[in-house]
Amino acid sequence: MNSTDMNAVKNNPYRTLGLFGNSTEKELQKQIATIKRFAEVGKTKAFDYDFPFFGEVVRSTEKVQEAASKIEQAKNKVHYALFWFLNSGHIDEAALNNLKDGHIEKATEIWEKTLKDSTVTVKNFAAISNLSTLQLGIVTYNGSFDPEKFTASIELKGKLIMSDACDSFIKTVIGEGISINRETILKEFADEVMQIIKPYLNKPNGIKSSQLISAFNSFPNEIRQYVSGKFTDRPINNIENQIEKTKQKRDDNPNDAEEYGEELYKNTKEDLVFLKNVWGANNVQYQMIANKLANEILQCAIEFFNELQGNNDFDPGESAMKVMKMAKAINPTGQTKSRLDENIENVQEWINDSEERNRHSKIKEDLEFVASKLQRFQNIPDTISNAKDLVVSCKPKLINIKTALGSTDDFYSKLSSAVVNNALNALISVVNEAQNGLQYDRTKLFTLPTTISSALEVINLMSGMDMVYELRNRFNQNKTTISNIQSQLNQVANRQSSSSSSSGGCYIATMAYGSYEHPQVIELRKFRDNTLSKTAFGRGFIRIYYKYSPKLVELLKDKHLVNQSIKSVLNTLIRIIK
Repeated sequence: MNSTDMNAVKNNPYRTLGLFGNSTEKELQKQIATIKRFAEVGKTKAFDYDFPFFGEVVRSTEKVQEAASKIEQAKNKVHYALFWFLNSGHIDEAALNNLKDGHIEKATEIWEKTLKDSTVTVKNFAAISNLSTLQLGIVTYNGSFDPEKFTASIELKGKLIMSDACDSFIKTVIGEGISINRETILKEFADEVMQIIKPYLNKPNGIKSSQLISAFNSFPNEIRQYVSGKFTDRPINNIENQIEKTKQKRDDNPNDAEEYGEELYKNTKEDLVFLKNVWGANNVQYQMIANKLANEILQCAIEFFNELQGNNDFDPGESAMKVMKMAKAINPTGQTKSRLDENIENVQEWINDSEERNRHSKIKEDLEFVASKLQRFQNIPDTISNAKDLVVSCKPKLINIKTALGSTDDFYSKLSSAVVNNALNALISVVNEAQNGLQYDRTKLFTLPTTISSALEVINLMSGMDMVYELRNRFNQNKTTISNIQSQLNQVANRQSSSSSSSGGCYIATMAYGSYEHPQVIELRKFRDNTLSKTAFGRGFIRIYYKYSPKLVELLKDKHLVNQSIKSVLNTLIRIIK
């Protein structure tokens, strides 16, 4: 039923005609005739039960005729009787008389006494209907809306309509023999109620849509859905439209997806809360729209995070987490909840690692330099100069990394160890090669001291570098070994330069004849020990010889023609000194 009146209580056709809802047809016709007679002489007829606290009653000829036409049909009589008073006995009469005198609280008290656990019976249905009508009529009493009285009124009227006593109510209003569909009564009642509260809906000191819908919670499910549908279409459409707009913006510019997700949450929050209040958090429709919204907000956070994760100038972690928490506040369910929890955990790990990432970003160039050096070192020959270059060039970079990460940092320790280990392996390889076959090629004795000395120089450069425990032990062992070799070589050199009986070799002669024990080499050693070492000039010659001959050997050892010439000269010299 579509009522043109905004308030079916204050402008009820029964009130306009000065009748109760259960008046007979004869009483109706008599009342209309009385009102018309007064109208013909320019007067307005007043009745005992006009109840001025509901407002003024307009009884013009047109209004009276309109009121009469509204209740011509049996269905309409029942409808409007639900919004007006019945007089079905002495209890109702007593209460109505108190209302006539303006005693609202006293009338309320009388009708409330008939309620027994709010059960509607054939004895109290009129009292319950009257109490509900009174509550509905005075929800705006003294200019303020009372949501509690409104809800109580709707609940009482609902119990009446859904009770077995409703048949008695219908019979009281229109008599026997007429059947009216109960669902039709409920829907038209709901429509009329929504018209009554329309001026106060979602207004300050009025009633919220969610409160209106909640007032019908005790009604059958189809009526609850019917009422909620009057209000849920708009918020649902708004949420879905906002989701689609956000998807488009996110696809066009993922760098700003975090802002779009936050906007989506703020632009739909009120509508979602409304739907939750209307349907309840466990309602399937609510969960579907909530999951859809949470999923889009989450996707905004994910794409924003993925897009900027590799940006060195901006960390997207905290901003992405903020948006994800907005999605979590919606309390999604099922797969959406699982997906959200998984991504929150991943982003939280990223945030927890931010301090370490910041430290690494400060030394990024140093890390890249050392890594590049180590990679290049794998592809060049093992030489002392290459090992020295690796150590000397990487040490200042490693100091920077140590300052940023700390001396106990595992990554730094392994990186420093890598430099030491690579250089040490190269040095060991060179030293081993320098000693290899020494018993067969005594000319290597001439170059070994220089090799050992150069290797120790690099080793000493590495001594202060950080390295893992196992490498430190290996480093110290090799350092000791090479140092011992140098000590032995020094002892040999000292004996050769200071003792005439020294068994040291003649470098150039050994190179020329190919063996330290060659007969010609032995003759030259005898000449050194028995003749040259006896004079100051001879001893000076020996010192100069041993100082420069190793370098000459290094230069000439592969020069076969030169060696043949040297050998020829030495043969001549040996024949002279014999």
